[in-house]
Amino acid sequence: MGCEKIELGKPFDCHMGFTYRVTNDLSFKINSLNDSRCSPDMVCILPGDVHILISVNLANTIVDTVFYQDPKAKHPYQFGGYGFSLLDVKPISIGTTTSRDITITMLITNI
Repeated sequence: MGCEKIELGKPFDCHMGFTYRVTNDLSFKINSLNDSRCSPDMVCILPGDVHILISVNLANTIVDTVFYQDPKAKHPYQFGGYGFSLLDVKPISIGTTTSRDITITMLITNI
């Protein structure tokens, strides 16, 4: 994992703990995930949310930040001409985790 080619403008799956190279100057690593979404077997008033702690390396400048899943945002996070979207996280994993068994679907585009 972490070696597959990521195509700009196409959704892709990734996992925590691996470094993903997008271009010669852009790579990222997902360090952890916090999931407070309502699991299917629970009755919840609020749906909760999910966010990831990610390190983005752009032209040898590393920025640590948190990405929240926001399906309504076109490019919720922008770095140096790239838009990052956190599309999905499966399965629901209540709490904070660094498990590599979690599949995170993202989209990176030129903006």
